[in-house]
Amino acid sequence: MSWELASFALLFGALAAGFGWYERSHPSSKVLALVATLAALAALGRVAFAPLPNVKPTTDIVLLSGFALGGAPGFAVGAAGALASNVFYGQGPWTPWQMGAWGLVGVLGAALGTASGRRLGRVPLALACCAAGFVYGAILDFSTWVTFGGEHTLGQYLAFSGTSLPFNVAHAVGNVVFCLAFGPALVRALERFRARLNITWIPLEVSRS
Repeated sequence: MSWELASFALLFGALAAGFGWYERSHPSSKVLALVATLAALAALGRVAFAPLPNVKPTTDIVLLSGFALGGAPGFAVGAAGALASNVFYGQGPWTPWQMGAWGLVGVLGAALGTASGRRLGRVPLALACCAAGFVYGAILDFSTWVTFGGEHTLGQYLAFSGTSLPFNVAHAVGNVVFCLAFGPALVRALERFRARLNITWIPLEVSRS
């Protein structure tokens, strides 16, 4: 099996596992609506900033969704947002890679939320979004190397990475700016929504007088 076929097989397996995870979480209708809204917002953010190469709020929205709502919703927001935005940009072999990369960003956001108790300030959140931009860029560099790299040597991968470095830096810097602008506000809004979904049943004590 070639590099391309093997990598696509692993990728589609990961996407299937991610969507299966989300399905098994049995999201309520309210969570489904919120995830759909966030995915649409992520897609719209990508389309709205189309004139600025790689400067998009999409990665921030996906990471902060996972941070506030958890891994399965974060994955769904990222994967669905990538698929929806490519209705505008055009579908192709890059689409599943973008779905997987942004889905992973949502999962990483959830891991960060769990590790920090969902208590991070504006600057740490912005730095996390910056790092997520480079993670996303590295995955897309890998996808280009696998799909169009010919002999698939390390030198070719480094060449692809070097060529895309200015775009990845622009992505990461844009993520910092967007997160500083709206990151904490989005997290607070999502946490309020999340709190309203948590129901605690308190047993009533029956008086025997």
